Amino acid sequence: MALPLPSDDPAWHASSMPESLTVTVGIPPRVLSPNARCHWAVKAKAVKRARVESWAQAQIAMHETNCKGGWKAASCVVHWYARDSRRRDRDNCLASLKATFDGLTDSGLLVDDSGITHLPLVLAVDPKNPRVELHLTQEAA
Repeated sequence: MALPLPSDDPAWHASSMPESLTVTVGIPPRVLSPNARCHWAVKAKAVKRARVESWAQAQIAMHETNCKGGWKAASCVVHWYARDSRRRDRDNCLASLKATFDGLTDSGLLVDDSGITHLPLVLAVDPKNPRVELHLTQEAA
């Protein structure tokens, strides 16, 4: 009698495939750019709003995919869908998402945001729905 291959077992598939998740948030306001010069209270309000939005969207994504969270390490590809095709500095785009990554930690998806490996940012244009998609994949710690 032949034993079934482990590839037939759904639990084997779940354990062998890395968990992945997509969190979609809005384009961060300009005051979150590292080059912005604004009053500290204006920036603090924008940071809190971005952090809460990221927390909420991560909670929704975790619930929809039945993800437990608590990842120690993850890789992240940021897809930035801008309203227009102006030239953007990729480093500043990524830096303006700091509060967003802190929100992922607040949601329980990540143990600490220092475990994120940031892969190159992808810039695209979507005039009808500007947004930022964070494509996260769990890595072995």
